[in-house]
Amino acid sequence: MQLAVEINTEKEEFCNCAFLAALANGNTLIHGVRATPEITAFADYLREIGAQVSIKNEQWEITGVNFKYNKSLSLEWIGNNFPYQKRNKKIIESLLSGVPFHCEEKIAIKDSLIRELATFGVEVEWKQDGPDENDELARRMARMQGIKNERKWICNIPPVHSLLARDRFIAGSVTEAAFLALAASLLPDLNITVKSVNLDTGYAGIFGAFKRLNADIDIASRHEKGNNVYGDLKIKKARELIGRRLNEDILSTCIDEIPMLAVLACFAKEETILKLPSWSIEYCKPILETLYENLKIAGIEAGLYEDGLILRGKDEINAGDFDCKNIPTLGLALYVLNKKAKNEKEVIGIECVEKIYPGILKL
Repeated sequence: MQLAVEINTEKEEFCNCAFLAALANGNTLIHGVRATPEITAFADYLREIGAQVSIKNEQWEITGVNFKYNKSLSLEWIGNNFPYQKRNKKIIESLLSGVPFHCEEKIAIKDSLIRELATFGVEVEWKQDGPDENDELARRMARMQGIKNERKWICNIPPVHSLLARDRFIAGSVTEAAFLALAASLLPDLNITVKSVNLDTGYAGIFGAFKRLNADIDIASRHEKGNNVYGDLKIKKARELIGRRLNEDILSTCIDEIPMLAVLACFAKEETILKLPSWSIEYCKPILETLYENLKIAGIEAGLYEDGLILRGKDEINAGDFDCKNIPTLGLALYVLNKKAKNEKEVIGIECVEKIYPGILKL
């Protein structure tokens, strides 16, 4: 069965864009918005700032306040689980205070707020600095001298006094696309083209991770608009999945999709090792513990460690009482595992998926 699927808009990138539009001078149009309940609720937050928000079909028109917002702003929508969320909060605090911002990071992940600022007219410096990774002599000399010779990303943002309204398009959710890629990779007779998926490398590492396990995923078209990269993905059933060791650098760009990566690895030859970045362990640990319990029910040989998961794939798995414990991303992964096991029972707690990713299980 060949399907062409449109998915909901990437929430985090949308909120970054819509928030800056609410602070900007003029009218910003955001086109093609397929809104989840969380995105729809964000309109009320923008109105509290003082912005005018008009929604017609899939187009949002936001009339900004030119930094003349009504009251102290709650920044809870940014989140506080990961370093990039803490970085984004500091950026916005600097933006609202009219002071410069500076940071240095080893890996550039989920930098859409920085790129959106550039799109809205801010002179942002966001660059990689350090020695050439291909210069082996320089690396050896640095080690001999005891010098840390690491490349890093540097961000400098000057004080911002005005943001310019723009026409924008925010692509589709990586998590939803990963779910469809997992389903198409494992279930028979299900070839899928997923339209307008966010392909930014800081967000969409899951597709590269899937391909490392030999999933059949191709970019059918690729577009760059403003500072966004997006395209259509074509996914077919994987012929033969192969286990791999996936390290912190890879998993840093797909933290939310790790349960889906683990389910794909359940059917790979040899072992797959998932080694988490240290900053994500506290957040991921309860999710991996719940995933591990479900993998035991399925009869998968797996080991749970302080910094990750190791598992050995097999051709056939057991059906059982899979329970996602009301974790939506885990629910998506277990939904496919459940289908693969030909289980007549539903995943316990699967209703949590509809609240965050409406309609995705009906595609």
